[in-house]
Parts: sequence; C-alpha cells; structure tokens
Amino acid sequence: MHIRLCPALLALAAIGPFQLAAEPGEEDQRNVYFDTADRRLRQARYGLRVRTVGARRIATPKGEAKVADGTYERDEWEVDVGPSDDPQTWPAGEVRERTLALSGGAPLAPTLAMRTRRRHIYAERDGARVAEISLDTGSMNAGGLAQLFRELEIELLAGASRADFDELVELLRARFALQPESQSKLARGLALLDAAEEGGGGR
Repeated sequence: MHIRLCPALLALAAIGPFQLAAEPGEEDQRNVYFDTADRRLRQARYGLRVRTVGARRIATPKGEAKVADGTYERDEWEVDVGPSDDPQTWPAGEVRERTLALSGGAPLAPTLAMRTRRRHIYAERDGARVAEISLDTGSMNAGGLAQLFRELEIELLAGASRADFDELVELLRARFALQPESQSKLARGLALLDAAEEGGGGR
C-alpha cells in the first residue's frame, strides 16, 4: 500500500480500538536477492533475500505470494547467517536445505538490490500486539536501472487474529486513503530486471 501521510501516521496514538506506538529512529536495510545463472529459483516461483541490518545478516527464502486486494500470503523462512552468501556455509535447517534444493547446488549470484529506510509502528489491542506497521522509503536497483518506492506494509503478528488485522487495515485505509499495491517489491524488482535485460541496462 502506498502512503503519502507518514508524519500524520507516526504521530497517531490510536485508531479505533487499536493503540499505536512508533519506534524511535529509522532502520537502514540493505536487501540483496539471489538466484542461479539460469534463474532456477524464479522458475520455481521463489525468491531468496539476504537482508543486512546493522551487524545482522538474515537469509529468507520466500514462496509464491497469493495476493487479494493488497493482502499477501506466502510461506517464508529465515535464519541469521554469517558473511558468506554460499548457503553451504549457513546453519543447518530449513533455510539452508530449501535453498540448496531450489538451486540444485548451483552457485548463487545477486540479481537485484534494495536499500530501504524503515519506520516501525506497533498496533496493540487490549494490551496485546496485533500487527507491525512498516513505513518504507527506498530504491531498488537491477541491471543498471533504478526505481524509487514509498509504501506502507502491515504484517499480522503471531498469535493475533485475522479479524483484528482486517479491521486495522480497513481503519487505516479509510483514515489515510491508502491504495492496495498489486505487486510485491520483489515482483517489481524482477520487472525492473527484465526491463534492464531487454534494453541492455545502464540507462
């Protein structure tokens, strides 16, 4: 969802039955997506992101997203990894095994990069956290092309109900005239990569 009223949302203490608490400061994220030379992960409708936040590096394979009116549902797993981008060096577990299975053991290389500055807001109801609201501004780069983005994401937290999530989304939509985004950032990044490869990049 795109948003034009970040300061107003950051200053909002409550909306409907939900209390809102903005975390101080911005989070600087560097996201790099990987695939094999013959695009095996993309063919399997998976994405592999390695995110760097401060000293942390987090690897996350993401399954195909099911999208309905701006709401995304997908399988994803994550694990903290060291400085190497080779999944053979990652901790044993679902992320490493799934990545190796998808790649067939072929080398992985960066396909696109995103730099994001994120503000976090947590929504609570009756003292329990329901959702994390992220305000993102940044850029995606692929094949010599770049695209800016500015958007809002709402993530349902573990243990919270889908009914609470849907109510929060509708309240925010009505208050800030939010418009659903039909494509994920990864999908938009891959479209940028396709455009770069078709046009020779570097424009």
